[in-house]
Amino acid sequence: MSVNQPSAQKRVAVVIVNWNGWRETIECIDSLFAQSHDSFHVFIVDNDSRDQSIEHIVGWCKQPRADAAWRRHPGVARLSDSPAAGPVQYRVVEKADAVPAPPQGCRLTLIHSGGNLGFAGGCNVGINIAGLKNFDYFWFLNADTVVDAQALVELLNRAEQQPGIGMVGSTIRYYDTPDVLQAMAGGRLNRSNGMTPHIGEGASISELPTDGSTVERELAYITGASMLVSRRYIVEIGLMEEDYFLYFEDADWALRGSGKFALGFAPRSHVFHKWGVNSHKAARLSSITFFYRNRLRFVTRFLPQRLAAVKRALFEQMLRHLARGRWDEAKVVFSTLMTAGTITASVKQRC
Repeated sequence: MSVNQPSAQKRVAVVIVNWNGWRETIECIDSLFAQSHDSFHVFIVDNDSRDQSIEHIVGWCKQPRADAAWRRHPGVARLSDSPAAGPVQYRVVEKADAVPAPPQGCRLTLIHSGGNLGFAGGCNVGINIAGLKNFDYFWFLNADTVVDAQALVELLNRAEQQPGIGMVGSTIRYYDTPDVLQAMAGGRLNRSNGMTPHIGEGASISELPTDGSTVERELAYITGASMLVSRRYIVEIGLMEEDYFLYFEDADWALRGSGKFALGFAPRSHVFHKWGVNSHKAARLSSITFFYRNRLRFVTRFLPQRLAAVKRALFEQMLRHLARGRWDEAKVVFSTLMTAGTITASVKQRC
């Protein structure tokens, strides 16, 4: 599919948050720089990585090259596969209130965030460095994704079809099992328990609809794995809520715009996600902690009448962990319940 008007003229800031994951980030940007829509600038926000991520990414920019371990997916092109591929012009900046526009020919800005700000905080840094006045859209991508060559074109085309759309999502497929879907754009909101299950999770790629309208009627949010957001949405709704740090920030952002903006789905925008890259125990327990605590935070903010029911559900979850001998997981839930009052108080104070 060729780039058509008016989406071909749209300027896009691609925002990627990196934290100790330069290998995944390099594979992501290798596919990004082979997009058929080329009017974009990549902003990589490094959240105080300790693995020399910025140095490794700079090294790749100087000499783009593929890794033999990378999987190959239909529709995914790579800059490093092109015989004519030369260095990617880049710059490295510090987080600041005012960063000048990139010089002519520069395609990538690497940003020292100054600390681990989480996903939302990193994305907000990317927005501020890019500058709202400089871009029509902001495409937020997880660092551990690889994108189809038409992914951005399809997102833009859907966004431009309907003026009221504020966010558009992609078809998210598992990187290692690409015939299985992780999500169709995003997820639903279960108002009884505050859960936000992905639409289409576990379905076969053969079940993907060609028309996204049915999915759009169910969408409550767009997953942060691939989320195209209009400048108008950010101006009117504001930045992401940084108190989440990790999990539920995408659902929060979408619900804040509910009633003002519509959510879109571009089925032919394919993104392959390396789910569970950080699978060691410490990272897993940290992720579980954020998930449980942010579920309480999210429910307090949007479904306060269901807060008591969600606390009961967490208590039951703790008992199930204990019954199965999952002591560490049970401790996480217990800690969440013990800090519930502090969490809800902090949310009410911010509101």
